[in-house]
Amino acid sequence: MKIITIILCGLLLAACAAPGQGTANTPQAQQYPPVIVDSDARQKAAQDAWKSFLEQYGISGVVIELEPVLNTPRSLPLETRDRINLSKRSAPFGEIVAKEVLRGFIESHPGLLSGDPKTASLNLKDLSLVSFTVDQNFYQATYKQVSYPFPVAQDYGELLLAMSKNGTLHQCRSTLIPTLELPREAEVNVEELKSRLLNREFTYTNIAGQKQSYRITKREEIVVKDLLVYPRRESGKISIHLAYPVEAGSGMLWTVYFDAIKGQELGVKQNFAS
Repeated sequence: MKIITIILCGLLLAACAAPGQGTANTPQAQQYPPVIVDSDARQKAAQDAWKSFLEQYGISGVVIELEPVLNTPRSLPLETRDRINLSKRSAPFGEIVAKEVLRGFIESHPGLLSGDPKTASLNLKDLSLVSFTVDQNFYQATYKQVSYPFPVAQDYGELLLAMSKNGTLHQCRSTLIPTLELPREAEVNVEELKSRLLNREFTYTNIAGQKQSYRITKREEIVVKDLLVYPRRESGKISIHLAYPVEAGSGMLWTVYFDAIKGQELGVKQNFAS
């Protein structure tokens, strides 16, 4: 009888264990939303990687401006201008060669551009060239991150590169985010999201600087758009959400972002100038 009692107690204790204890590898124990946490070590690793890269071009004592938390490049310092030549060609080249040169730079330095020099988890297959323009003596390319099954919002998931026709790198800005595991389906009811916005009052300032308000009075003014990935930055961390963008208004339009799993409101964007 004592042995049976001990076994039952052990089973009860296991059932009451704190969430995640002993089940870290099961889907139920995975953290949602996943979070990118900044640290001095990550910042140092990113700066050290850029230092090593710049030294290849004879540039030393330069600190790269990094994006908060991501530790991706925000801009190139003036000291690097006309000194980082990505091509060995001596003469100006055309658009086809320019795209090849930029692809080579991305393939050779994924860690610099993703803020993760140790693992370099992102590479060229995770990017899509969405814009390529010629501006006098420069080529400018914009890549969008496609490593998630949904678009990445909030100006994240982008890589901007500008290069002269001689191959000199002039601009480098990256808001690429790590590819973290997210649910592939929403759990919230979209009709409930619409109901939450009905009779919602939005405020804005007109051209004269006067405070105005707009109330959503019709359900037809509310449109739930397709799912997307919504990075949300808070002190020292970025949480990655699966989200619904919900447009509200007529003529004057706002987008309200809701977490598609837990339902909380993540942010609001005004879609018109005022």
